[in-house]
Amino acid sequence: MSNTPWNSIAEGVITFQERPLNYKEALASPCASCPTSACCTHLPLHTFNITNMIELDHAVYLLNFDRIELGLSASGEWSVYYRYPCRFLNRSDFSCTIHNTPEQPQICVNYNPYQCWYKRVLTRSVTDEFIRVDRQRMEYIISLLTFDEFRNIVATPDWETLIEGINNLPKEIPERAAEPPSEDPVAEAWQQLAITAGSNGANGAEGERGHTYDELRSPCSGCQAYCCKTLIFPQAQPQSTDNLDYLKFCLGFPGIELGIADDTWSIIVKTTCRHLQDNRCSVYGKPERPLLCKYYDEWKCTYKVNFGMPRPPGYLKIKLEQFKWLTECFEFDQHGNVTQFPSAELVRSYIEEQWRSARSKATEENSLPIA
Repeated sequence: MSNTPWNSIAEGVITFQERPLNYKEALASPCASCPTSACCTHLPLHTFNITNMIELDHAVYLLNFDRIELGLSASGEWSVYYRYPCRFLNRSDFSCTIHNTPEQPQICVNYNPYQCWYKRVLTRSVTDEFIRVDRQRMEYIISLLTFDEFRNIVATPDWETLIEGINNLPKEIPERAAEPPSEDPVAEAWQQLAITAGSNGANGAEGERGHTYDELRSPCSGCQAYCCKTLIFPQAQPQSTDNLDYLKFCLGFPGIELGIADDTWSIIVKTTCRHLQDNRCSVYGKPERPLLCKYYDEWKCTYKVNFGMPRPPGYLKIKLEQFKWLTECFEFDQHGNVTQFPSAELVRSYIEEQWRSARSKATEENSLPIA
């Protein structure tokens, strides 16, 4: 059993001593000597470029959230990672608890560890090709940028200068480990609503009284700050079994959900902004508040509807527990390409029917006389 603290593994701060390997040693799986199981503790969410102030502000905004880390490659491409162990990662020996079982995603089954990018860059803080970026490093990078009048970035440091400067930064004091993702009472309410409504012959739609214009003048009033507890990364709609398998892999990470609407799919990260205090922004009106938050139009906000209502119109959230039911709503050709794409409402109805069926079966079994 490893003596390494689990939080350190999740943070990816462990390094290993490199030495020359002979052929037999090199032939052994690289996973056996990976000190952090980086592929199972870092979920890639998005890649992007930073060319202006708005794009830079968004990157700074992301770093405010628990379990989020950025990366910068030598090519200038940025990336976002969700830094938290997969639920199927064994905490004692860092092995996969569903290895060689039907539950293991194909993306994991077919992943070639001899070409592993994760181990090469995410088991180190800085490499010749990649820099892991936390808030301290982001502040240093920002100090080296210059902009034109239109807030476009016009000058950046060269890669060697950037690496040297980051290596000379003082060691940052580790922050308190982020709390694990909490349970979602809204999701539980959806299941109860579906079961109750179905047993009463209703369709589960939520009734709501009408509101006046003045009542809606403060949309944030009474909100549970879902915009400060949720990150959303749009995804292309799945076109094949391979695409769906990738989404299954993502859902293996606690705190990850799949958002489904008819025109948009997304990866949802349940996390919390470090500036959130008592469901209010502690840097409201201050210079450090991200521009994205400062200019957010709360009158057009969809967070409160999509994440605060158990059964929001035209939108639903899928957890790993419902993934199999999601796939049963699709039809494929012999090559695994999608031939029948379900609507969000069809998926919702199918999941609700599975819940009602499971409840009915459990009730029936409990009512059977004991032999």
